[in-house]
Amino acid sequence: MEPVMTRSGADLPTRRIAADTVLIRQGEAGDCAWLIQSGELEVLLDGPDGPRRLGTVGANAIVGEMALLDDGLRSATVRALTPVEAVELSRDTFRALRGRCPPLTSYLLESLVAAIRRSYGLSQPERQEGGAAIRSSDSFATVADRRMFRHGHSFFRQGDEGTAAYLIQSGSVGVQRDGADLGVLGPGRIFGELALLANRPRAATIVALEATVCEIIRKDQFAKAIETMPPILRSLTRIYIEQLSGGRLLPHHAEPARTDSP
Repeated sequence: MEPVMTRSGADLPTRRIAADTVLIRQGEAGDCAWLIQSGELEVLLDGPDGPRRLGTVGANAIVGEMALLDDGLRSATVRALTPVEAVELSRDTFRALRGRCPPLTSYLLESLVAAIRRSYGLSQPERQEGGAAIRSSDSFATVADRRMFRHGHSFFRQGDEGTAAYLIQSGSVGVQRDGADLGVLGPGRIFGELALLANRPRAATIVALEATVCEIIRKDQFAKAIETMPPILRSLTRIYIEQLSGGRLLPHHAEPARTDSP
């Protein structure tokens, strides 16, 4: 697994947390994440039948970052089973890391977090439209090809192999699964990226509802873009991809994240 922490993170103060302390509570707003130095914590998901334990995390895990990445609510509850030492990572820290990402990779990270939230049936924050900002980036212009697609064009069908993702610049597309209409995507939305990143078949059929202009992003270009991310976000991206490709139900923060040098 790629290291997650940068050396600057290791210089942040370490807090001692007593056993039975709830660090993160599902459904609440988040203002920090935690890099665990020592101790053991359990991850709980609230459901109609009460809390369900998803797993435990220990030294070098990072918890609580999803709410900072997409401004959503906490996706699970995390409670200390033993005394814990952890480094607190503020929202400003994550904002600074996001600011170092090319627009495409920042948006990709949001897509992965949204997919994980969907896998748990959790609510998702409203995504900001971002197509123009992504297209205006010089780094993005080197990895994408802009094309216009006619009304009725089928970008891909459910079950197809993934070869490219698409960023809508103008127009709209319809999303269908098992013959049912799931919704409409418009300018600023990326579709088709999860099949590329997770190496799985297309989960839905996508059809142009009108003349639509898209940027086409190839699989190898996604990989190159991810390499430009700060180490902590690059590793989180790979952790999310592994979870989605493996179909595991443990939350992303159950993966260990080791310290790294810049």
